[in-house]
Amino acid sequence: MASPPAPDPDRDATAAPAVDLGTLHEFHGIQPVLPVTDAARAARYFRDVLGFEIDFIAGEPPSYARVKKGDRSYGDPVYIRLWQCGRRDAQPWRGEIVIHVGRDVDGLHAAYVKRGVNVIEPPTSQPWGLREFAIREPDGHVLRFCGYL
Repeated sequence: MASPPAPDPDRDATAAPAVDLGTLHEFHGIQPVLPVTDAARAARYFRDVLGFEIDFIAGEPPSYARVKKGDRSYGDPVYIRLWQCGRRDAQPWRGEIVIHVGRDVDGLHAAYVKRGVNVIEPPTSQPWGLREFAIREPDGHVLRFCGYL
């Protein structure tokens, strides 16, 4: 039998227990986002040189792409997102992680807003079939939460 968690001295002892949002909203999988100078060129490189498939290229002109490898026949597929740096704001790039959510992306967003999370992009339905929003954590990294439409 596991020991109970140690008390958190930074938490008010009278506060209600925090809801486990990761389980409630069914987080499943992450996708790294790589800054690139040309999303279409980078996607072709991943396809032609590294053996990935182009999952999609978006924008006109293209500024965002995703490549993948695998089909669940031997494990989970690998996805890598390619984001053209010139489309980012002036803030230095710190990295980004995409977290897939199985249930209620908008509800997760609302829960984070109530917790005072720094939301930098509100929930948006994307042309590549995902509804997603982004937050910035205290060290400057972006976490993007998304679910299939």
